[in-house]
Amino acid sequence: MKKLFRTLVVFIFLLILAAAALFAYAKYIEPHRLTSETVTVSSPKISEDTKIAVIADTHFGFFYDLEDFDKVIEELDSQNPDILLFLGDLFDNLDHYTGDMSAVSNALSELTPYAEKYAVFGNHDYGGGAQWHYEDIMEGGGFTVLVNESVDLGDIRLTGLDDFLIGYGDTSAAYNTSSERFNLLICHEPDVADMVSDSENDLMIGAHSHGGQVDIPYFTEEFLTTLGEKYVQGLNYAGDLPIYTNIGLGTTKIKARLFAPPTITYFDLSYGDTFSISG
Repeated sequence: MKKLFRTLVVFIFLLILAAAALFAYAKYIEPHRLTSETVTVSSPKISEDTKIAVIADTHFGFFYDLEDFDKVIEELDSQNPDILLFLGDLFDNLDHYTGDMSAVSNALSELTPYAEKYAVFGNHDYGGGAQWHYEDIMEGGGFTVLVNESVDLGDIRLTGLDDFLIGYGDTSAAYNTSSERFNLLICHEPDVADMVSDSENDLMIGAHSHGGQVDIPYFTEEFLTTLGEKYVQGLNYAGDLPIYTNIGLGTTKIKARLFAPPTITYFDLSYGDTFSISG
């Protein structure tokens, strides 16, 4: 009986130790890591190889600062993408941000200065007073903010939808497609894909969910946010529409990431006889 009791005590101690280690990792280590993923896309609509980089959800001011962002600058400079997309939620709450907004613009300007740079609003870019500053900050960093509008970039027609939670997201803009170009749709909230799944877009990219941020069964489901509950991370399909969700860089609500590290996603587009996507 004593042996069984000692075994149980040791087991409980080890369990507590493992939980403490996991907590420390989630709070102090993973939020400051930076990883990348690559998605390969082939399409007959692409005549010239194109690399697109996607970042999102910095949430500056909530345990994410310019020192963390320096890693992003360094990583993107090493890859030199042709197009850089920011999918919203620059600040967590601008009303509470104590840093210099112009310093954020300067940091954004250091991101791949020779790339075409576009952005959309996220819900946090409307809340906390950010609505009145977001476009100026992004434009100061060399980004063009798309608000339910499209732009043609060679073989690609890029359409950016506005935020759907606080902003003025308009699904009709998603139907402004071209039969000759590769139609790329971006929106902060990935679950919007269900609203536009019958459009002629070749690919949609979203963010917002943080990949669950703490990716643990049952806990994650409670943490997910509206319009980021279904297409939580990676490549999925809304009908025939491929929807890829980038899991972002920063944190919100709690300062922790677990099994959902800060991630930059690269899309390598090239010619193919038929459309295919993998990653």
